[in-house]
Amino acid sequence: MAQNALTGSASDVRRSLTRFVLGAVLFTVFGFLSQATAIADDRVSAVWAGAGVAALWLASGSRQTWPADAAALVAATVAVNVIVGTPAASTTAFTVANLVQVTVYVVLSRRWTGHLWGPGREQLGRLSDLGRLAAVSVSASFVGAATAAVGLSALADPSPAGAVLLWWGRNGVTMLVFPVLALLALPGLSAAKRERDPGAILLRALRPSSGGRLLETCLLVGTSIGLYGVLFGHRDAQPLSFLVLATSVWAGLRFPPLAVMAHGMAAGATGLVFTIHGAGPFAGIESVFYRALVAQLFVATCVLTGLALAFSRLERDDATDRLAEARREADERARLLGAVLESMNEGLVVVEEGGRVLVSNAASKELLGLDAVRDRLRPAGEYSLFHEDGTALSDDELPQLLALHGEEVSPRDFHLRSASVPEGRVLQISARPVPSVGPDDRPRGMVNIRDVTLERQHRDGLASFAGVVAHDLFNPLTLVSGWAEALEQELEAGSLQPAVGLPMVGRLREATNRMREIIGDLLDYTIARDQSLRPVSVDLTAELRALALLRIDGPGNPLITVVPGLHLWADAGLVRQLFDNLLGNAVKYVAPGTRPRVDISGRRDGAWLEVSVTDNGIGIPEEERERVFETFHRAHDHGYEGTGLGLAICRRIADRHGGSIAVESGPNGLGTTFVVRLPADAGGYAREPGPFGSVSGQRSHEPAAAL
Repeated sequence: MAQNALTGSASDVRRSLTRFVLGAVLFTVFGFLSQATAIADDRVSAVWAGAGVAALWLASGSRQTWPADAAALVAATVAVNVIVGTPAASTTAFTVANLVQVTVYVVLSRRWTGHLWGPGREQLGRLSDLGRLAAVSVSASFVGAATAAVGLSALADPSPAGAVLLWWGRNGVTMLVFPVLALLALPGLSAAKRERDPGAILLRALRPSSGGRLLETCLLVGTSIGLYGVLFGHRDAQPLSFLVLATSVWAGLRFPPLAVMAHGMAAGATGLVFTIHGAGPFAGIESVFYRALVAQLFVATCVLTGLALAFSRLERDDATDRLAEARREADERARLLGAVLESMNEGLVVVEEGGRVLVSNAASKELLGLDAVRDRLRPAGEYSLFHEDGTALSDDELPQLLALHGEEVSPRDFHLRSASVPEGRVLQISARPVPSVGPDDRPRGMVNIRDVTLERQHRDGLASFAGVVAHDLFNPLTLVSGWAEALEQELEAGSLQPAVGLPMVGRLREATNRMREIIGDLLDYTIARDQSLRPVSVDLTAELRALALLRIDGPGNPLITVVPGLHLWADAGLVRQLFDNLLGNAVKYVAPGTRPRVDISGRRDGAWLEVSVTDNGIGIPEEERERVFETFHRAHDHGYEGTGLGLAICRRIADRHGGSIAVESGPNGLGTTFVVRLPADAGGYAREPGPFGSVSGQRSHEPAAAL
């Protein structure tokens, strides 16, 4: 890191030294060359290029380099004036004026155009920056001319007004031209330095982008030479001299700023050369000072006219590009917003005053059961919406209209009853005013529509569920309370005999067991609904035989057979609970005096296993075969105890595994067969289950084991 710092410091020193030497040399050289621009024998220089070099030299420096730069500038100014024979008093006045002039230029340029100088500088390309640079040049040259005039007057060598104006004009023009040229050429020079191949950079810059551009360039150059040759070659052409600006306008409208700058400088230099040699429309001006001043203003006009047009064109093109980009982004956002609106499950409609529909998505049409959402609001009757009490929604109650009137409609439930939605639908609709984004915006309202049919069914189901649970628990609690009260009375009487007390205790035990059974089934139902699945390979045959062993010595001495070779990929605990419920129902729901018999078989159907549990019980009426899977529904209420949750638990477990469960009559119409379809391997979770009852697959032909 220290090495990098030393390298960077050495590079900065070399850069500063190069700029210092180059500035001093160029100032001196251009100072002497300016003497060659004297008009005729008057020894009045039409150009003072040193002012532009000095402005660029010090403006490109920094606080650290300015003291040395200023000292070198003073020395170079004195040297040039002494060598060309300027009197000592005038040399002093000119030196002070040059130093003041360049100081004002540096201060104003850093204040008004600081973003164009120093590290992180921006590229010159805005018309406002060109105007600021022109203002800096005019201001600095004016202060310099005034300082020189005051200094010469103080030294008893006053200058004529024309000489002061010439100082202001020629210094101001060169202080504009040189820095602007450098700022325009800087990007290309930096690229040449990075690529270390200035020739390649120059060739790329000069190579025309097309044959048409090459032809246009040749036409511009030829036209410029022709016009300047005709108009500046004859004094009589003075009334038509304004035509030369047409080439500057042409260049500014069609070419890049650096090319425009080169054309303007060439045009201005041509006018200066003709004027210096006493030719052209300006040569007829009697005062040599005003003649040189007009020639300088001509240079400034050529340069500024072309650059002003070029920068205006660039700003227009940039604004056009930004507008096109903004439109593209706006179109993309609009398309994205449209895609989001169309993919929403909730309906969204925006209307404005007068009932015109501004925005509507596909969900709003689907939820309302409409063939299309029209561009205007419909009467309330066409929406087929009703309040929860059954009354129809009136026009004055439309949420859209209420939002347009500035009211915020909180979410409310409405019932949709239309021919297009025969099953009906519960919609939650809310609305609110849309904030205005401009003073002339018309009132707008936004309507949000949600389908809450399932939520409301779930809510009603929970309410029904709670009512059934409360009812089923209340009955045994009543028994407990009644027998406890009777037992208490017997104990208070002091004559409680075992023959009386033991039956009471048995009744209490039966009631508490009943409550325990209800609560246990409720817990099983909750587990089957909410427990996270942990699928593993399950030996279903082994699990079924273990469950059968728990029942074969029970009431009725049931006979249970299970085929071998049944395997599942499922949650072992939930599968055990499913088949335990089926076995429990199979041995319980039999006719009195009948020995329960249960046959369990299975067959593979692709990635699924279809298990059949067949019993010889009392069967289930056909009209009850779908309802038996509902919570708390019992097909047989008399003579058989139960909570009505067992088969609901079975369906919940099958559904959570992506499978199914169905019931049908047993062989020859006797008994019942439950058919359970569950994944046989891990692939079953990633596949759609085949049609129920498919004949594909192989049924196990191994002999079943009787337990």
